[in-house]
Amino acid sequence: MYMLANFGTIIIVPGVPRILSDFHASRDHLYEPLIVSIWELGEGVGSFLVGPLSEQYGRSIVYHGGNVLFILCSVAAALSVNIGMLVAFRFINGLAITTITLAPSIIGDLFIREERGAAMALAITLPLIGPCAAPIVGGYVTSTLGWRWAIWIMAIAVGSVSLCSLIVIRETYRFKIKIRNQDQPSEPRGPRETKLQTVLRPVRLLFSSPVVLVTSLYTALTYGISYLILTTLSEIMHEIYGFSQGPIGLTFLGRAIGNLIGLALYGLTSDRYLQHRRQTTGQSVPEDRLPLMLLGTILLPIGLFLYGWSAHFHIHWIVPLIGTGIVGASLILTHLPTENYLVDAFDPDGTSASVLAANATLSALFGALFPLAGPALYRTLGIGWGNSLLAFVSVAFLPPFVMLWMHGERLRREGWGGLWVILPWFGGTVEGLGGHETRAGEHSPEAEKRPHRRKDEENSQKGQPGEHGEG
Repeated sequence: MYMLANFGTIIIVPGVPRILSDFHASRDHLYEPLIVSIWELGEGVGSFLVGPLSEQYGRSIVYHGGNVLFILCSVAAALSVNIGMLVAFRFINGLAITTITLAPSIIGDLFIREERGAAMALAITLPLIGPCAAPIVGGYVTSTLGWRWAIWIMAIAVGSVSLCSLIVIRETYRFKIKIRNQDQPSEPRGPRETKLQTVLRPVRLLFSSPVVLVTSLYTALTYGISYLILTTLSEIMHEIYGFSQGPIGLTFLGRAIGNLIGLALYGLTSDRYLQHRRQTTGQSVPEDRLPLMLLGTILLPIGLFLYGWSAHFHIHWIVPLIGTGIVGASLILTHLPTENYLVDAFDPDGTSASVLAANATLSALFGALFPLAGPALYRTLGIGWGNSLLAFVSVAFLPPFVMLWMHGERLRREGWGGLWVILPWFGGTVEGLGGHETRAGEHSPEAEKRPHRRKDEENSQKGQPGEHGEG
């Protein structure tokens, strides 16, 4: 399902001109990018709901319910009689996707920390094929059978997978399993929340934790850049290098190769590094996932500069494709460490799905907005300076990631109050609120008072996820 979610977003891209022609819509209208971007917007809204709902009602019921809704909306989209109907059901299609949030959470349910890296890398192998193969498949299906069949193929594929899932997938969320276990009726269930508090849990975690906010913002940035390249690469290769319709689909293989390289690097090193840390220091912590994220953060601007300026100066077409490959590798070295880091840090509280929901919602919003704003950016600044601007923004995240790597445990424990202790490490002392001075190594009164430092209470809560996600 994870692969089909990525596949369905892009498979319709080659058919967009024919869709606009069939519905007599102008190509100057926003419908052209909106047909693709509206799916991502739906994913953002859906991910926001899927995380907390899976923590309230369990993973399996949310997963199966989302699949049924996806199939129904795919059929409706394939039968669209106007472009507005198509856009509306594409939005609900995106909303019905549950695997973006649930797949990493289920892996967190099933594997211990030192085994999650390889499991996550394996789980994302097939989804990587989606955005790369979809333009190729979509191009040939649209040219031979029509654009509606690109949607019918998705509905048939998801229906087949859903039938298998009903047989194979069982509940994995341990808090829900314990609640159902009638042999433990006296087990504490933790603090109860209203339905509104449950739904808003991703927002609360996003803004109450600098760890979640920084990692989610950067993941969203890389996701938006990735979709900007996916939606503009065809036009750039056609206008600058004169590629025809057939070979244009093959230009996406550069990103695919970069994805595979990043995937192999992560799968081979992430868990081994955690095992090494456990052997040498006696323990591994979630921050041990971050060195590879730092590598991805360094690679992204390099790929953007290479892609943008080689196309700007009309250097041989292989050079910008190498740039997209570097961007593809950096995307994996950002996406996988982020998901593993957040699962490692928040799984003990049972709130990893809500944290991943916040992360996925931001990513989907950026994925929807960047393809809409990207063409205007390239027209205004040119492809060279346009990509350079994105590269400069990405570089700004490098210092915060170094801070997370070195002091992430304190930030997870104390939230924003931990910054008053960490920032002096970079610059001596810093004035706290109300003229209060805090030095490195001291505990700030503000941090001491934060309500989510309740270790004893959290250790006793077994039946329901706590309100805060500490590692």
